[in-house]
Amino acid sequence: MKYIIEKDNEGVRLDRYLRKKLSDVPLTEIFKALRIGKIKVNNKKKKENYRLVEGDKIFIGIGNLEENEEKQEEFLILDEKDKNFLQKNIIFENEDLIIFNKEKDIVMHKGSGFEYGISEMFKSYYQTNDFNFINRIDKKTSGLVIGAKNKISTRILAEELRENNIKKKYYILVHGEIEKNKFIIENYLKKIEDKVVVTTKYDNEGKIAITYFTTIKRNKKYTLLEGELVTGRTHQLRVQLSNLGYPIVGDTRYGKKDGESILYLNSHYCEIPKYNIKIDNDLPNYFKKKLEE
Repeated sequence: MKYIIEKDNEGVRLDRYLRKKLSDVPLTEIFKALRIGKIKVNNKKKKENYRLVEGDKIFIGIGNLEENEEKQEEFLILDEKDKNFLQKNIIFENEDLIIFNKEKDIVMHKGSGFEYGISEMFKSYYQTNDFNFINRIDKKTSGLVIGAKNKISTRILAEELRENNIKKKYYILVHGEIEKNKFIIENYLKKIEDKVVVTTKYDNEGKIAITYFTTIKRNKKYTLLEGELVTGRTHQLRVQLSNLGYPIVGDTRYGKKDGESILYLNSHYCEIPKYNIKIDNDLPNYFKKKLEE
């Protein structure tokens, strides 16, 4: 078997490329084939961490290593209402990416009882399975998410996200009056089944979570905060604030049953310096109404 690397796969590690192409083959067998020279790049032995270059030729000289083509999902059939919905909520778009303003109560991906989410809708909208959201927010959370249109931008943006080069801020409405104007929460979180809990730095499963908070407005019942994520752990804001004693309004999982059907958590700010993008949305009207109660 022979593969010629196209531009979309430039920069991908050799072992990751082979794992996709040979998904039915044990990873140990792939590593062994690399080590003994049964898999070569441009007729030379390469280590598993070799970064592919456009035009590279990969030769696989083992008969029982068979290619397993990636299954391509069938595209949804979008009507005009669906297309208008997507177009209306695209805040920014260029040839590499989009910034999409997700409404509350809409899922990002299929699963958990949903046949499709906005990710599958955009794959159909652009007619490519290469479209991917590089960050996600919960169904009940609203606000800005980043979608990559191709494999190259997916890889670049994912790396920017890992290196904390993408800045994200949230509007958060919590129960109670927080007196501090600015504060930082730094702790360790870990996932246990379907929930996230606070743990200690001595817990091997714990991951550090850091958020900067600024108080925007307060009254006796509620405090409006802006939270800037330094790390991006699952349910980070919800768990940190609940642990502090100020649960987010509408958060029935980590907070309290307050009769709210809305989670008052909105991703309003997104900055991607590498692409010279900076977007800052206004406070949603439903936040303003709640503060007036």
